[in-house]
This record gives sequence, structure tokens and C-alpha cells, in this order.
Amino acid sequence: MMTAYKRAMDRLTMSPVARKRIASRLRRGRVRRRSLRPVLIAAAVLALALGTTAAAGGVFYHDIPAAIAQLLTPVRLSDSSQDIALTVQSASVEDGVFTAYITMRDERDSGRLAQGVDLYDSYRINTPYRTDLVTSGCTPLGYDEASRSYGFLIQIKPRDGRGRSLDFSGDKFTFCVRQLLLGQSRGQAVSLCPDWSTIPLFPANAPRYILGGSGEGVDAYSGWLSGGEALVLRPGGWELPVTEGVSVSAAGFMEDGLHIQLRFEAGGPDDHGWLDIVTPSGETVQRFLGLSFRDEDGVGYQESVYDVSPETLPGCTLAGEFTTGGYLLEGGWQVTFQLENPNRS
Repeated sequence: MMTAYKRAMDRLTMSPVARKRIASRLRRGRVRRRSLRPVLIAAAVLALALGTTAAAGGVFYHDIPAAIAQLLTPVRLSDSSQDIALTVQSASVEDGVFTAYITMRDERDSGRLAQGVDLYDSYRINTPYRTDLVTSGCTPLGYDEASRSYGFLIQIKPRDGRGRSLDFSGDKFTFCVRQLLLGQSRGQAVSLCPDWSTIPLFPANAPRYILGGSGEGVDAYSGWLSGGEALVLRPGGWELPVTEGVSVSAAGFMEDGLHIQLRFEAGGPDDHGWLDIVTPSGETVQRFLGLSFRDEDGVGYQESVYDVSPETLPGCTLAGEFTTGGYLLEGGWQVTFQLENPNRS
């Protein structure tokens, strides 16, 4: 049965600008998997359209989709740590999915949040006891100058061992955040023009332990080895500067397609980014597989695979966006609250 949430989202109209912003956020999505007790946490980008904020009963400092805002119940409870206040502004439960609008505000007014904040997958909420899998997503809403706050939309969906949705067992919730990722730098690369004729057709490869994978081709990748390792390009042999702290460290054709390997030298906790291949006609060849790993010295790499042939590359350029550097701020933010009339299926 179609939920009220889905029906509302289907009716939501968006401007071309909003759609462009959504597509940009989705392309920056990345997946992490980690264990927490018996619960497997899979962090995924929360696919929410940025539209016009509804005039619902609550305080909204950031652009929130009207269909989401109308479901939220005001909470407005806060907790402070490291002179930063976390406020659960509003929340809801709809068909077993917990959604919350939260803000972070720097009480020092030092500008620590204006450059950007990442919750670094350190947010949690109490879930039903039969939970085996939790799918959680976090969409950054940006920095609001007037309120000096950074906003997020959070969605958490618990499931049992058979993949079935679980309803939250009570009206009381505790939302926690352990650390923030601050001070990251963001850069772009536009219209890089490599000499495609020099890319090796039979590049050297090496096994590496894979820290994370993304894209529809992850499970079908032919390079998987035992113990979480996979064959990736051996750095060197085809290099290209991209932007400060980021360079192409290798490229070549392997069984699954064209591999392009990025090296991140800034040493940040969560350096990441991507390169798209842009054809002479302006079409984008996006990667269908991405693998992340580190070398023995701790330098981070991200290898992407594209379904293209050597004959299609002449005249193509490279473009992408990158996030590097920054530092982790440890804290202990915890807000406990109740929802008077949560919606339930």
C-alpha cells in the first residue's frame, strides 16, 4: 500500500533549480557499513527533494520539503557539548520510519559550522528490540546565517532479519550524536583534458582491503578476492593532477571497464569525491562502481569504474567535486523526547 509519505512526495512539484540540487546531492552519496551490537548500520543518502518549506507547526530555519514539514511534530529540545548546541526541532514517525529535522548551533559564534558539518555516521536513535538492520540517512540542509545554525534531515528505518519494516515500540526517543566532522575543504575540477591514448590497456593491479564500495556494480565486480580484498590498479604509470590534495594516481582498462584511481593526500578523516567523464556532446558517463581503500602509509584512494571503450574516449573531458581535510570533534550530544501523536501504520 502506498504510504501517505510517498503520496505526498509524488505530488510535490519542484523547480529545475531544486531538481539540480537533488541530483548533485545524490551523486555525492556514499555507503558505509559497520556493526553496532547485532545491528548492521547502512548509511545511505536520504533522497529528499528540496522544495518550499510548509507552514506547519514548527520552527524551520532551513529549506525543508513541504510534504515532509507537514508530517513533523514540534520538539524543540536541545543538548550542548563542546559549546555546540544540538536541537531536535521537530520529528515524526510514519509507517515505521523515523524522520527528524535537527540543527547544530555554535554557542561560541566562532564560525566553526559555517564551512560545513558532517555527522560522520555517528548519530543513533533507540530502535525496536527485534531490529537486525537499520537503514539511516542524513541530508545536509546547509548553513543559515540568521540563526547561525546548520541543519539536517534525518531518516532512520529499522528492519528485522527478513528485511521487514519494524514499527517503533514507544513514543519516547533518544537521539544521540558522538562526533562531528568539521573544517573540510571543497573543490572542483572542470574540463580536465587528459591524453586518453596513453591509458594502459593492460595495467598492473594489486590486491587491497576494501573499506567501502558503492554503485550498482559492487556485488558483480569480477575483482573480488577473499577476506574483503579486491583487485585494484597499482598506483603509478598514469597520473594527472586534479585539484589541491587530489590527483589521478592510475588508470587503465580491466575486465569490468575503465578504471580511474584517485589519490587523496590531505589526510582528512573522510576525503572523498568523484570524476565524471564528459563526452564532446556534453553527456556524462557516470561511474557504476566505486571502491575505497588505503595503502600501507594510510593514504586514501578511491577507484571508479566506467562502462566505456578506448574508442569512445577521444575528445572526452573529466569533471568532478571533492571534499578533503577537516578534523573530528568528539562530543556527547543526547536529546530525549516524546511525540504526542506519532503516525503509525
